[in-house]
Amino acid sequence: MSSTSANRISKVNSKGSSVSERAENVDEDTSTTADFIYGGPFIKVDKEAKFLNTVTPFNMQLQGTFKKSFAYYSLKERLPIILTKVIDYLSRESSKIKSLHKASDEDIRGLIQYITKLKNDLVTNKKYDQLTVDTPEAKRWNQWIYNAESPYYFTNIWVFSECYVYRRLREGCELSKGLSDFDPFDEQKDKSFTNSLEPMCLVADKLVNMLPASDKDKRKQDFITLLKLCLWSNKCDLSLSMGEEVTLNSEGGGASQTRFIMDPLEMIVNLKDKVLVDDSSKICDAVCTRAENLSKTIEASPEVQENRTEDQETDPPQIPCPAKMTSPQTVTFDIICDNSGYELFTDLCLAHFLVSQGIVKKVRFHVKRIPWFVSDVTPRDFRYVISSCANAKFNREIPPEPKPAAAEGEASADDEPPRVINAENLRQLGVAWEKFVEDGVFVVMCDDFWTSPHVYRDMRKYDPSLYRKLQFAVALLFKGDLNYRKLLCEKNCVPTVGFETALQGFMPAPIVALRTVKADLICGLPPGMWEKFNQIDEKWMETGNYGVIQFCDKVVPLPESYSPSGEWEDTCL
Repeated sequence: MSSTSANRISKVNSKGSSVSERAENVDEDTSTTADFIYGGPFIKVDKEAKFLNTVTPFNMQLQGTFKKSFAYYSLKERLPIILTKVIDYLSRESSKIKSLHKASDEDIRGLIQYITKLKNDLVTNKKYDQLTVDTPEAKRWNQWIYNAESPYYFTNIWVFSECYVYRRLREGCELSKGLSDFDPFDEQKDKSFTNSLEPMCLVADKLVNMLPASDKDKRKQDFITLLKLCLWSNKCDLSLSMGEEVTLNSEGGGASQTRFIMDPLEMIVNLKDKVLVDDSSKICDAVCTRAENLSKTIEASPEVQENRTEDQETDPPQIPCPAKMTSPQTVTFDIICDNSGYELFTDLCLAHFLVSQGIVKKVRFHVKRIPWFVSDVTPRDFRYVISSCANAKFNREIPPEPKPAAAEGEASADDEPPRVINAENLRQLGVAWEKFVEDGVFVVMCDDFWTSPHVYRDMRKYDPSLYRKLQFAVALLFKGDLNYRKLLCEKNCVPTVGFETALQGFMPAPIVALRTVKADLICGLPPGMWEKFNQIDEKWMETGNYGVIQFCDKVVPLPESYSPSGEWEDTCL
């Protein structure tokens, strides 16, 4: 490559070219291969030069070969620090961990050695090792590793490498006799929940006034408020902060003072200009309309008519195979969860609202089967958050602002009583949620696909059964940055590309994406916005200070003949 060409690439990528420049002459077949990068016209890259001192070019998948990308930084800095902290936790709290899990010193030493090797392989860009645990899921992983075009940490697609690291971390526990159920992040998640009790109490006090049946306008306004509450709760991501506690406020940091209260609902107002795409009004209208239509479809189905009595309504009998379902069995809303703690609490608040307003009958929470990306929800975390809410203890008095001294001859102003924040309403919500879980109104699901390295466009190929489970939902709410990256197929698309186009055909049901921006890919922005923010701060997409609420109402179900029915195949045959 000539020095002129090299300088041109460096100049374009360091300052950031416009979307129109970089989108010009895009060829989908060639721009997504590692043989080309953008610098205006296509410029051939020396195949032996694995690392390029540039940002991720448009229309390429994120990977660690671009040294100015967040993928490179994450693989080089964030993930090694996260692994180091797990090693430190095992060393520092070995006595407590051994007692809780009935583990031995040998178990602790063995896991530390395993993680140390994993970390060294990562930072030196070694080839992926095969998993050694003997399970069907591990065997699938090994096949994916074998089929990877470039099975190295930095040169493969970023999401594959990240997921692989967390899957390997889990394998280290699986191989240990005494630590097979050990969650290396449980302490951090529990601490994060405890430190969020005050904002949860404030939200609980507001939510109890949203639950009674209300008129259409108030219902919509409350729905929008809860969507935005769920959006900004996504700031509390322990993976982004490498396990450090995240302070929930509108400025991005700072400690609470005696009189300081960060009301999350006031935070929504303060951050209104930080929502770059806001489809919340459209989402409310579409969800309510689709839920009403699905309810009518269910009511009119022969199964319901045959099983109804004059005094009782019953659900239709369960159909064993989703491929043979022609209509939903109940009006269901799905949440594909991200972080535990305060974020999961806000997801539960939205779910409670949808049920209490009669919009849906059931909410399914899709969580991770294993510890994942530090703070992602597992079934254990789901139970922990609900039970901790039901048993919460919090009480704080906030003294009023001091009154100015009265002028001579004027009456002094009466002192205001202190404001009291307590957990009474939070406990009521927790008890109600426990009942919802018991009655099947809240359902926890943890399919292996959520901890696979695959983008969601490929769900049809790798898990058509899950695709079919999702396709009769009123809507699918995807939370957080990892889900967003998988929705966009880990592709750095041109920022003005529409959300529907960016999904690349993954549309089992209407899709809602709530995401605070923590990685350098995005879609659906108005023309000029990306360039404007890039000129102010080249790292603005890594801070979590901006958010998007995006919606696609197009639905593309799988036909019955598309593929075998997975776990229902024997029943069908």
